[in-house]
Amino acid sequence: MFLLSGTEQYHVVLETLDSEEATYIWHVEKNKQLHPQKLRTIDKDLNIIRNKGRQMFLEKQPENFSRIFYDYTDERKGFVIWKDNLEERLFGNRASLRQTGMPKEGKYSY
Repeated sequence: MFLLSGTEQYHVVLETLDSEEATYIWHVEKNKQLHPQKLRTIDKDLNIIRNKGRQMFLEKQPENFSRIFYDYTDERKGFVIWKDNLEERLFGNRASLRQTGMPKEGKYSY
Protein backbone atom coordinates (compact mmCIF):
# COMPACT_ATOMS: atom_id res chain seq x y z
CA MET A 1 0.00 0.00 0.00
CA PHE A 2 1.13 3.50 -0.68
CA LEU A 3 -0.20 7.05 -0.80
CA LEU A 4 0.07 9.24 -3.90
CA SER A 5 -0.85 12.88 -4.27
CA GLY A 6 -2.91 13.67 -7.35
CA THR A 7 -4.03 17.00 -8.73
CA GLU A 8 -7.04 17.38 -6.46
CA GLN A 9 -7.08 14.23 -4.33
CA TYR A 10 -4.85 11.83 -2.44
CA HIS A 11 -4.91 8.25 -3.65
CA VAL A 12 -4.36 5.24 -1.40
CA VAL A 13 -3.14 2.43 -3.66
CA LEU A 14 -3.17 -1.30 -2.95
CA GLU A 15 -0.87 -3.14 -5.33
CA THR A 16 0.00 -6.81 -5.16
CA LEU A 17 3.32 -8.10 -6.46
CA ASP A 18 3.36 -11.09 -8.79
CA SER A 19 -0.39 -11.62 -8.82
CA GLU A 20 -3.18 -11.12 -11.30
CA GLU A 21 -5.21 -8.98 -8.92
CA ALA A 22 -6.28 -5.53 -10.04
CA THR A 23 -4.71 -2.41 -8.57
CA TYR A 24 -7.16 -0.97 -6.04
CA ILE A 25 -7.31 2.79 -5.52
CA TRP A 26 -9.22 4.78 -2.91
CA HIS A 27 -9.59 8.50 -3.70
CA VAL A 28 -9.52 10.91 -0.75
CA GLU A 29 -10.16 14.65 -0.75
CA LYS A 30 -7.24 16.87 0.14
CA ASN A 31 -9.00 17.94 3.32
CA LYS A 32 -6.86 17.17 6.37
CA GLN A 33 -9.87 17.23 8.70
CA LEU A 34 -11.42 14.28 6.83
CA HIS A 35 -8.25 12.16 6.67
CA PRO A 36 -8.72 10.21 9.93
CA GLN A 37 -12.30 9.33 9.00
CA LYS A 38 -11.38 8.34 5.44
CA LEU A 39 -8.41 6.26 6.59
CA ARG A 40 -10.65 4.39 9.05
CA THR A 41 -13.07 3.66 6.20
CA ILE A 42 -10.21 2.35 4.04
CA ASP A 43 -8.99 0.24 6.94
CA LYS A 44 -12.48 -1.29 7.26
CA ASP A 45 -12.45 -1.98 3.51
CA LEU A 46 -9.08 -3.73 3.84
CA ASN A 47 -10.45 -5.88 6.66
CA ILE A 48 -13.33 -6.94 4.42
CA ILE A 49 -10.83 -7.86 1.69
CA ARG A 50 -8.67 -9.84 4.16
CA ASN A 51 -11.49 -11.60 5.98
CA LYS A 52 -14.22 -12.03 3.36
CA GLY A 53 -12.41 -11.63 0.05
CA ARG A 54 -12.21 -9.12 -2.75
CA GLN A 55 -15.50 -10.16 -4.33
CA MET A 56 -17.44 -9.44 -1.13
CA PHE A 57 -15.74 -6.04 -0.92
CA LEU A 58 -16.58 -5.19 -4.54
CA GLU A 59 -20.21 -6.25 -4.11
CA LYS A 60 -20.74 -3.47 -1.57
CA GLN A 61 -19.88 -0.96 -4.33
CA PRO A 62 -17.42 1.20 -2.40
CA GLU A 63 -17.47 4.97 -2.90
CA ASN A 64 -14.45 6.95 -4.12
CA PHE A 65 -12.84 3.74 -5.27
CA SER A 66 -11.57 2.43 -8.58
CA ARG A 67 -9.45 -0.42 -9.84
CA ILE A 68 -7.09 -0.93 -12.72
CA PHE A 69 -6.63 -4.27 -14.44
CA TYR A 70 -3.32 -5.44 -15.85
CA ASP A 71 -3.23 -7.23 -19.20
CA TYR A 72 -0.79 -10.13 -18.83
CA THR A 73 -0.92 -11.21 -22.48
CA ASP A 74 1.96 -8.87 -23.39
CA GLU A 75 4.20 -7.83 -20.47
CA ARG A 76 5.52 -4.61 -22.02
CA LYS A 77 2.24 -3.44 -23.55
CA GLY A 78 0.33 -4.47 -20.43
CA PHE A 79 2.54 -2.31 -18.24
CA VAL A 80 2.25 0.72 -20.53
CA ILE A 81 -1.56 0.48 -20.57
CA TRP A 82 -1.68 -0.04 -16.79
CA LYS A 83 0.61 2.96 -16.22
CA ASP A 84 -1.48 5.18 -18.54
CA ASN A 85 -4.68 4.16 -16.73
CA LEU A 86 -3.08 4.86 -13.35
CA GLU A 87 -1.88 8.32 -14.46
CA GLU A 88 -5.32 9.11 -15.83
CA ARG A 89 -6.95 8.33 -12.48
CA LEU A 90 -4.34 10.29 -10.54
CA PHE A 91 -4.00 13.36 -12.72
CA GLY A 92 -6.80 13.42 -15.28
CA ASN A 93 -6.06 13.72 -18.97
CA ARG A 94 -3.21 11.43 -20.06
CA ALA A 95 -2.44 13.39 -23.20
CA SER A 96 -1.45 16.44 -21.18
CA LEU A 97 0.90 14.27 -19.10
CA ARG A 98 2.71 12.98 -22.16
CA GLN A 99 3.06 16.40 -23.76
CA THR A 100 4.03 18.51 -20.77
CA GLY A 101 4.95 16.06 -18.04
CA MET A 102 2.52 17.93 -15.77
CA PRO A 103 -1.07 17.06 -14.87
CA LYS A 104 -3.83 18.90 -16.63
CA GLU A 105 -5.77 21.20 -14.33
CA GLY A 106 -9.44 20.46 -13.90
CA LYS A 107 -11.83 18.25 -12.03
CA TYR A 108 -12.50 14.61 -12.53
CA SER A 109 -14.46 12.14 -10.51
CA TYR A 110 -13.52 8.67 -9.33
